[in-house]
Amino acid sequence: MPMAAPLPVSLLLIVVAAGAASAGSAATIFPREALPTKSGYLPIRVANASLYYAFYEATDPVTPPASTPLLVWLEGGPGLSSFASNFFQIGPYVFSLSGDSNTSSSAFPLSPNPYAWNRRFGLLFLESPLGTGYSPAPSPSAIPTSQPVVAEHVLAALQSFLSAQPDGSTLRARPLFLTGESYAGKTIPTAGALILATNPTLPEQERINLRGVAIGNGFVHPVAQVTTHADVLYFMGLIGANQRREAAAMQAEAAALAVAERWDEATDAWYRVLSWLRNATGLASLFDVAVDTSSLEALLARAAEFMNDAEVRAALGVRGDAPSELVSPAVEAALHDDVMKSAKRGVEALLRGPAAPSSTRVLLYEGIRDAQVGVVSVEAWLRELHWDGLAAFQDAPRAVWRRGGSGAKQEGSRLAGYVQKHGALVHVAVYAAGHMVPAEQGRAAQEMIEDWVFNKGLFSGDGVAA
Repeated sequence: MPMAAPLPVSLLLIVVAAGAASAGSAATIFPREALPTKSGYLPIRVANASLYYAFYEATDPVTPPASTPLLVWLEGGPGLSSFASNFFQIGPYVFSLSGDSNTSSSAFPLSPNPYAWNRRFGLLFLESPLGTGYSPAPSPSAIPTSQPVVAEHVLAALQSFLSAQPDGSTLRARPLFLTGESYAGKTIPTAGALILATNPTLPEQERINLRGVAIGNGFVHPVAQVTTHADVLYFMGLIGANQRREAAAMQAEAAALAVAERWDEATDAWYRVLSWLRNATGLASLFDVAVDTSSLEALLARAAEFMNDAEVRAALGVRGDAPSELVSPAVEAALHDDVMKSAKRGVEALLRGPAAPSSTRVLLYEGIRDAQVGVVSVEAWLRELHWDGLAAFQDAPRAVWRRGGSGAKQEGSRLAGYVQKHGALVHVAVYAAGHMVPAEQGRAAQEMIEDWVFNKGLFSGDGVAA
């Protein structure tokens, strides 16, 4: 999800994308089918603290209950509530954006999402880091300031979730996949690597059955990614040659500060680059160069009202009555020095993880209209990956993906994107999408995640067990 931009722009993108994800006629707020299977709070190793979760069991599984995969969605931001992806992107019900703007809970009537990610899988949303959304921090000092601490909290929450179920052993045995987007590109590999490192120290009945991670438009290795913006925008025709040179010099400064581990200065330098480029292009955000978000501020207030509506909070099992924010400024501030740090080593640890049949697979996907953390940005850091399969991956063909089939020549099918893969690594460029792929290309995203989890078709890992 969006990071490193003024809050109104970040949230406007969510609301714009929601229009693409919505389907069907307006429904009463929280019909029975829209309620989580389970929700509440998962304790972590911080005094008087826990992470909020909402879990939706698979509605139409094709596997026995004991082997139906579990997807864990971690939000970006940092500090953006998972409420955003739940009700704007991949949850079973999404906002139809057709209600009366003078009301609160009815301002965003919920409609069934035909492209929900809990069709085939159990889907767990975590409000993380601590201090985000419905996961209040007991004090500002309790908010994490680094990804290793965030990952420790995620691991503790997952252990709580898997252990607290009456059928705990069955639930724990189910294949588990960490998923998310944007700034979660840091949390997912860090948490995944921590799970792999921790599992051997635990009794078998307490281990987490991590099978893979999926990262959408991920901010993983900033020192490489922040140097790509000017080139992307120049070759899109959105800035000129002189602007390209000026922006490239600013990007190089941000990267150099990160190499020198001057984290606070590096973050501020990168933010200046983004601000300069937004002014130069006239874009409200670089997250989707095809979206004009200039007139939707009113919808943001309505979204915040929904999140804090008493009926909504009661239905979701939210504690207390303290207001919750879509994006937490306190979490953003706490993680300011974390922004330019890398999580690439976590990806490397995953790719070097246990051998089949429990290989840890990695899916990276990006919308091609994202000029901030899109395809070029990810390919830049992949070139620096320390993995013995990298050369073979780079030499692998880039296959055309057509929705509903794997063949480039399939008649009557619609172009969905491009897929490159080798071993446990699959990289997907998604056509006609920006930063939030599931919201903008819901059907394609659902096909991608389902085929990847089940390790079939274009999205199967070469020689990797499902």
